[in-house]
Amino acid sequence: MLAKTDVNEVILYFVMKKNAVTRRAFISTGCAAVSGAFFAAEEEVVAPLGVPLWQEPLTFEFDALEPYLDAATLKLHHGRHHIEILEKLKGTLQPMNLNVGNVSALMPKIRSLVLPVNPRKTVVRMGGPPETLSPENQRDLRHYGGAHINHTAFWRFLTPAGTGPAGPEGKVAAAIVREFGGVNEFKTAFTEAAMKHFGSGWAFLVYRPDGRLVITTMKNEDNPLMSDFVKPDVQGRFILCLDLWEHSYYLKYRNERRKYIEAWWNVVNWNFVSRSYAVATSKVRV
Repeated sequence: MLAKTDVNEVILYFVMKKNAVTRRAFISTGCAAVSGAFFAAEEEVVAPLGVPLWQEPLTFEFDALEPYLDAATLKLHHGRHHIEILEKLKGTLQPMNLNVGNVSALMPKIRSLVLPVNPRKTVVRMGGPPETLSPENQRDLRHYGGAHINHTAFWRFLTPAGTGPAGPEGKVAAAIVREFGGVNEFKTAFTEAAMKHFGSGWAFLVYRPDGRLVITTMKNEDNPLMSDFVKPDVQGRFILCLDLWEHSYYLKYRNERRKYIEAWWNVVNWNFVSRSYAVATSKVRV
């Protein structure tokens, strides 16, 4: 059973700095008390941010990504499509008697996820193996849970052009150069992988447990967290993702996926990519 504290088991983190305040004191004061002093010290401290069972509001207006991503598509994508996905996910989870703080925590072991005893049942099964998800519930959790996580990440990795770095910086930039030979080489490889992906799905930059960065695409709503369903060499924490479903670009770009991808590079939130990389390389249990 997932306890309420599972909200602290996370995929993405905010990177903060610790000054003279102890870790215990920081936790007791809460995130609202964070001041500039935390960002000025030398030691990095990670604070959790998972994927909640609700839709986060966009950090920008619908038209703020123009002319690269159009307002009409964002209104439908965020304002209708993602909401419908979330409602179906809630409907999937409701009869399972799960207290879900972080949806990402459900993804690694969907097939072996143990359901808690439901106190509302008049007959409680005694003995035998623990109850796991039915094949139908596994399918729905994989699809709707994956879709909610992927879309939540997709919004986080967007920012209006000119409001942040034009490319990766710091440690993540060094890792990209080390793995792909350069930032431009990485962008080319990512774009070509997305172009070669047939049909609906997602493109990811993944930090693997062995420390390597890999580019991969996955069908439908799968993501690299789903160790039951994706190949071992592309499992890990994704630090960038791109929606390849046609509903994310068809109104503006029709079937010209390449134009959509080339436009998307202009609104990538590289600050959040750095933040995601800090999580992936941290020692904190997620």
